[in-house]
Amino acid sequence: MSNAETRALAPLAEVFKALGHPTRLWIASHLEGKELCVCDLVNGTGEEFSAISQHLNVLKKAHVVTCDKRGKHVFYCLAYPCIPWMIHLMAARNEFSRLSPDEQSRALDQQREQLIAHLMQLKG
Repeated sequence: MSNAETRALAPLAEVFKALGHPTRLWIASHLEGKELCVCDLVNGTGEEFSAISQHLNVLKKAHVVTCDKRGKHVFYCLAYPCIPWMIHLMAARNEFSRLSPDEQSRALDQQREQLIAHLMQLKG
């Protein structure tokens, strides 16, 4: 790959880097199709407000989430609506180790089709 190609992928690399923590993956998966305020995320994770705020700052800096301040509350939503699907597919893939190679192939084909259908629906 040329340097121009790798530079073009740098913003996506930042997205994947930002998702590289279990709490941030949890946040991204729970923002699927909705927006949540910090207090919702604190209640959902059981982590301290300051820790959730730091995780959100990492996600915001990588442009994974956007925020909207309303009064005293800040609401977050995903900039990449496909991220929860990606998380779901990767988690499901981990469960496939008990399946035969043929069963794995069929299951992945089915999930790939579901992802395509979901993305087409988002494209609308």
